[in-house]
Amino acid sequence: MSKYVFGIDLGTTYSCIARVDDTARAEVIKNNEGENITPSVVAFEGDNVIVGNDAKAEAVLNPDTTSMLVKTLMGKTDFAIRYNYEDKTPEEISSYILRKLAKDASEQLGIEVKDVVITCPAYFGTAERTATKNAGIIAGLNVLEIISEPTAAALYYGCANEQNEKTILIYDLGGGTFDVTIMRISSDKIEVICSDGDHDLGGRNWDEVLIRYLANQFIENIGAEVEFDEYAIQDLRLKAEKMKKQLTSKNQASDMLEVNGKRSKISVTREKFDEITSTLLDETLNKTREAIEVARNKGYGKIDEILLVGGSTRMPQVKKMLTENFGESEIKILEPDEAVAKGAAIHAVNVYVNNQKSLAGHDFNSDKEVKVSVNGDEKELNASDYKEDLSVTPEMMSIGGAARQIIIATTKSFAIKIIHRNEEKCYNMIVKNEPMNNGFVNVSQVFGTNVRNQNTANIEIYENDYMDEYFNVDDDLKIGEAILELPAGLSQGAPIEVTLKLNKEGILDVKGVDKTGNREVNVRMETKGVMSEEELEKIKQRSQGISVL
Repeated sequence: MSKYVFGIDLGTTYSCIARVDDTARAEVIKNNEGENITPSVVAFEGDNVIVGNDAKAEAVLNPDTTSMLVKTLMGKTDFAIRYNYEDKTPEEISSYILRKLAKDASEQLGIEVKDVVITCPAYFGTAERTATKNAGIIAGLNVLEIISEPTAAALYYGCANEQNEKTILIYDLGGGTFDVTIMRISSDKIEVICSDGDHDLGGRNWDEVLIRYLANQFIENIGAEVEFDEYAIQDLRLKAEKMKKQLTSKNQASDMLEVNGKRSKISVTREKFDEITSTLLDETLNKTREAIEVARNKGYGKIDEILLVGGSTRMPQVKKMLTENFGESEIKILEPDEAVAKGAAIHAVNVYVNNQKSLAGHDFNSDKEVKVSVNGDEKELNASDYKEDLSVTPEMMSIGGAARQIIIATTKSFAIKIIHRNEEKCYNMIVKNEPMNNGFVNVSQVFGTNVRNQNTANIEIYENDYMDEYFNVDDDLKIGEAILELPAGLSQGAPIEVTLKLNKEGILDVKGVDKTGNREVNVRMETKGVMSEEELEKIKQRSQGISVL
């Protein structure tokens, strides 16, 4: 039986799964309802969990037992919904979406779905990426890697198109998030130049504006104030989303709404819709301009192409705005709902084969985890997960028969707290949008002790979005610390070397060395909000006993 690996676009409003078939073509796998995308909605019903369209319909009837937009909570909180007197984490809710995708794909193809690459927004930090990976582990999947959505889209675009070297901008407007990423792409390499985004901006914001407009219109039509209960709000939400989609091909959309026994027709024109959502579109334009400015400062002045990714880019206002502001660049719509999952599937092949090569010489029938170096990054891999050869190779998917190299960039800055000009400041050692050659960045710098006879050096780490060298201390950005014990009798300014090593999955290793006594401390940062291994295993065991429908 042929062995396959899979790519999953775990979206805010819709999710999708894909693979690379025997002909080296990336293809989306339909769910059991015959659709390419599955709503990222989870509803609890008795001892079962419902995912997808049925859960979305359930949201109208039972909003208290339905979870939507869970991706916006990843890495930020340990609570998504309460059911049967039990709190459910965002990771657990997301795991049910992943299980639905994997189960349906397995039934459609007649093979096991186990090895996956999962995507996330480019600007996701360590906590969000770890939460995404944990969702896959809870779902019982072998998560090969977490890859950013624009990189996945560019990888699919690059493998699907014969082309000269060019600079592309990926404008990714999904249901709940917005990403803008600029890359240099050629037949043998994809290099991320810079990325930015807004995790609170997406198609759902357009929905909210439209919902308010339609609610006010309904009140005007019936000539009286009316209270929208949970049922009415959910009904209006679904109808607003439907009308928004209709406006992609029609100049006007309408529907009937009933609230507390009163009925009225509600409608909106495309012109009015564009008017009331113009400030949202302007926010994406500002982010796009900022990214272009960063790229220009790095020596990439001309954008050759703009690729539109994400279901919300179907709104005509998006292409119109980009054409008006960046008309010199060719604008292309790149399979908005499918490109990310297809690119993740292509990347899954690369990662699986690289892991397999790194494990060469180990016992593939052993369940023991082995620490290996993959492209300069140390990983712990279970050799038995890689004993089967894939039905496709990276060379079969690439242009000219050469595997494509991916050079990503840091999506966050990492600083330590120091005394600068007699004032506490955060000093960025790793700066956002810095190239990660070989999949990691390693920075070392020597600092001095603050006072004589200092007993310890407290290395405090701050994850942030600043690109400045120094910024004011903000405890909300602190993700951890490493405490280095110092020998007695040190003078003021005694040298302490700090090393930060960040890999492409957002894992940060911190090393502090006392250059006088040669003592050292090594800490792997675990950010706030990341669940412990014990909690992860507990939720995994609990969720496996729940049927996903």
